[in-house]
Amino acid sequence: MRIIKRVLRILFKIMIVLREEFGIIIVQSLPSRLGGSFIKKYFLVNNGAKIGKNISIDKEVLIRNPEHLMIGDNVVISFGVIITAAGGVEIGADVLIGYGAKVLSANHRVPGIKQTIKSAGHMYKKVVIEDDVWIGAGSIVLPGVKIGKGAIVAAGAVVTKDVSSFVYVAGIPARIIKKRMVD
Repeated sequence: MRIIKRVLRILFKIMIVLREEFGIIIVQSLPSRLGGSFIKKYFLVNNGAKIGKNISIDKEVLIRNPEHLMIGDNVVISFGVIITAAGGVEIGADVLIGYGAKVLSANHRVPGIKQTIKSAGHMYKKVVIEDDVWIGAGSIVLPGVKIGKGAIVAAGAVVTKDVSSFVYVAGIPARIIKKRMVD
């Protein structure tokens, strides 16, 4: 009887994991239109995310560890974006995240020479994207970075350090190329 109970518990755990994985696959394939964003928001909130109003989440967006994710109002997350929120990700209001961008709050540790890379484990650092930020297509925001209000990250940039408010950054690694001007 104990063996049967143990087997049933293991099968139940496997079913939960499969349900979650299939749920993620189904939800991420929905378009942002026709209620897709609403369903995605509902799925994320039920998995611990805190999400504001008027959110648009396009197809093929992958969000890991939503329990550590906060998104403000009026945010657009475009096709193919990847967000790993294990270290915490806060996205302010009125933010645009372009096609294929990556926001990463976790990464592998770099070990000493006596340890293998695989066994070194992970490091987790919160990413903060303040209000009115535009993250360009294909850019990468690395763990521990804070992007200031009104900043623009150029397409393809790799953000390795904090970004000041109201500046354009570009390149690998991203550097300030100019400040936003008053209209």
